[in-house]
Amino acid sequence: MMRKISYGLLAVALAMTTASCVNDDTDMDDIIAQYQVEPVNIELDYSELVEAADVPITDEADSAYNDYVENSSWNKVISIHYDGNVANVTGSVPGVIVQASGAHVTVMNMSGPVKFVVSGTTADGSLKFYGDKRFQILLNGAAITNPHGAAINNQGSKSLYVVMADGTTNRLKDGATYTDVDEEDQKAALFSEGQMIFSGSGELAVEAVGRGGIRSDDYIRVRPGTRISVNSSGLDGLRANDGIILDGGVINILTTGAGAKGVRSGGVMTVNGGRLVAISQGDCRIETTDGVVDTTACAALYCDTLVTVNAGTIKLKASGDGGKGINAKQHVVVKGGTIQAVAVGARELKKPKGIKIDGNFSITGGNLYSYSRRSDPLDVSGTTTVAPGYVTYSLAPKVLTIAY
Repeated sequence: MMRKISYGLLAVALAMTTASCVNDDTDMDDIIAQYQVEPVNIELDYSELVEAADVPITDEADSAYNDYVENSSWNKVISIHYDGNVANVTGSVPGVIVQASGAHVTVMNMSGPVKFVVSGTTADGSLKFYGDKRFQILLNGAAITNPHGAAINNQGSKSLYVVMADGTTNRLKDGATYTDVDEEDQKAALFSEGQMIFSGSGELAVEAVGRGGIRSDDYIRVRPGTRISVNSSGLDGLRANDGIILDGGVINILTTGAGAKGVRSGGVMTVNGGRLVAISQGDCRIETTDGVVDTTACAALYCDTLVTVNAGTIKLKASGDGGKGINAKQHVVVKGGTIQAVAVGARELKKPKGIKIDGNFSITGGNLYSYSRRSDPLDVSGTTTVAPGYVTYSLAPKVLTIAY
């Protein structure tokens, strides 16, 4: 078992040192310097990641069966190519209506699984979907900027498979000001009412200046081989209401907006592999409603429910006022993998912490490193359990390290 880490440890150490050195010539600056620990360096990492082959689940009884794009037939194909201020549409599928106004494309999909191959570049375009059928977007060298809202917006509640074609780089960007539509959400540069499953070995780069980067009102799954980067000066980088599953891939997220979260999961978040780097640089967001002031700090990773890490590498850094590396509202379970959480922000409106957990914390394997420059590296409101068998268990002011 571990107890909550306290800055009292540092105060006692300094007091004892001062008492023992009253009558000698010891330089107190040297003594204090011993406790000025610098954290590990965390920065965005675009290097290649060697992963095991991604083998699709073929058992139809498995709950994840429908998350694999390979398990559907995609013989219905429509191509959308952006060419500046126009969008060229080729292909026809019964039950699918595609309308283009300049480079702004609207799709009504009432057919079975349909693949939409999207390519080309526009600085004033978008792609919006309606319908109650699951579908695939194959990004084949697409660069879509919508100055007025989301670049891609799925208003349907069924699965959206986002596949990055091999060898391609694809870019999406929203606008600083959104033109809202009654009774429709568009909460990010890439938004979906339904679940989003990312796959393919191409690259997706998302820039958000108005709202969030990537967001689903359902859940998000990222499969091995995928490469995603999000740079958001608006709201959260990667967010899902009903949960996030990271099976693999390389994800880099940078958020600079006030109160923004690098990754935010409203449901259970499970990490099974891959590499996630999330850096949150924003200060607190201050809002006043009916005379009540609410202050929200940033976090590199924020989860409303359970966080389980089975494998993979997670590197998190918060540098704004009161920012947290991990802010979990319920429990965190670490069974494997590597976690580095760093908080280096000011302590003015909120307390910066490496890891803050409102529920319980347990670790039975893997590697954990947490650092906070001005507060607790690990703050657990519930119980903290460290399983036996660890190789390293180091607890010092500002830093906690556990390794199996």
